[in-house]
Amino acid sequence: MKKKYKGEEYFVPYKKHAPYFTKERTDDTGQTYQILSVTQALSKQGSAESLINWAVRETIKLIDWDKRTVGDYTEIRDWYANVGTTAHRHMEILLEGGTPQLDKEGYDPMLVQAAQNSIKAFERWLTRHKVKKLFTEKVLVSDEHELGGTADLIAEVDGVIEVIDFKTGSEFGKHSLQVAAYAYLARENGIDVEQCRIVFGHRDTGKLKEVIVYNDELENLWKRVRASKFLYTYL
Repeated sequence: MKKKYKGEEYFVPYKKHAPYFTKERTDDTGQTYQILSVTQALSKQGSAESLINWAVRETIKLIDWDKRTVGDYTEIRDWYANVGTTAHRHMEILLEGGTPQLDKEGYDPMLVQAAQNSIKAFERWLTRHKVKKLFTEKVLVSDEHELGGTADLIAEVDGVIEVIDFKTGSEFGKHSLQVAAYAYLARENGIDVEQCRIVFGHRDTGKLKEVIVYNDELENLWKRVRASKFLYTYL
């Protein structure tokens, strides 16, 4: 796998979002201060067994059985992250009205193929619905709950305002918690989100799957997010 990326168009190395800061709330010095991301707050929430099993499977791929050594786990983690970043960037350009061009030259062919699998699935999703984009990569911050996050897409889908999250891997329970948190953050920021949708375009198979989180589910999910934040902060 290549560690060097040219950064051409949207084929760029994975980077975490910048830290989130309060907008109005200040500390004793009068400065706004850094707050937890939704992803951080959910890091202690469920799915532990699934994540451990995934880590074991991926570590096996890195083992040199002759030398009895294990390769750098972060390399494969970043490889998957780059697939996701590439597919997300493609969708962002497409939804902004641009014509994304995938630069294949000089990149790991397996990474390119994985990104293409997800991209084609996401493009099929767009053809199945009437999507009116409101925001892409929308940064959302709650001063009240001291949480921040970035929604992939907030859009009117078939006449309903939704938070949409694009995923290139398998389904985990915490994905519903993540979009529910974004819905509440969006509402606090004056965006009348009615429900959420997670769109899976699997990087290995190209399979498309949608999961809708309806309005009547959001309150209980939001309570779990807040409980997770408490666990992260105090345990």
